[in-house]
Amino acid sequence: MAHRTFQLLNRNQLSFYISSLLFVCYYVFCYLVPPQPNDSNQLHEWLLESKTYLQIADEVLIFAVLALLPSIYILGNPWKKETQPTILFSSGLFFLLVIPMFVLLDLLIGRLVYPVNSYPLTKDSMIVYLSLITGTEHMISLVMALAILLFSISFRKQTKGGMVFVVGIVTFGLQIIASFSWLISPGLLLLCRLSFPIWLVLAGFLLSKNKN
Repeated sequence: MAHRTFQLLNRNQLSFYISSLLFVCYYVFCYLVPPQPNDSNQLHEWLLESKTYLQIADEVLIFAVLALLPSIYILGNPWKKETQPTILFSSGLFFLLVIPMFVLLDLLIGRLVYPVNSYPLTKDSMIVYLSLITGTEHMISLVMALAILLFSISFRKQTKGGMVFVVGIVTFGLQIIASFSWLISPGLLLLCRLSFPIWLVLAGFLLSKNKN
């Protein structure tokens, strides 16, 4: 019986671990990308220097998002009769806004680093793509901050939910800071972004433990 419970616990947590690990990798590779130059004439040189890191980040992100889907579904668990409205709303924020925006972000990064029908990537188009990437990241951080806050509030009365609540409050604040990526240093941005996979692992562990 104990072995079966342990297996179920691991199975419930697996998507959380995979998604968190992939998001950590994605954020680290984004951190390794050199800062964008202020002079737009240097964008092509910057892209050439950053291309490998961006390509790896682009590929990792799509798998991180795919692993995030079952994680949010498990957190929300819409088929339970006692599921709180705040949990359903938080799940909706992830499914309807955060995940589609991550997919959009992946497409935008991919257009920067992969050729499309030999279409040239001009300086002006690079500026547009980079602006869209920054704006999309801004929206992701803001919406994700709200969703994490609501999830954490909903879990606070569960066993050891106080820990998730506290970490969720901290993550909420760090995600708000991360949304203004152009105003903070790369190191601080990485720290703020890593709060999400840390919270995800903790929330998944708590939920799986309470289920078993």
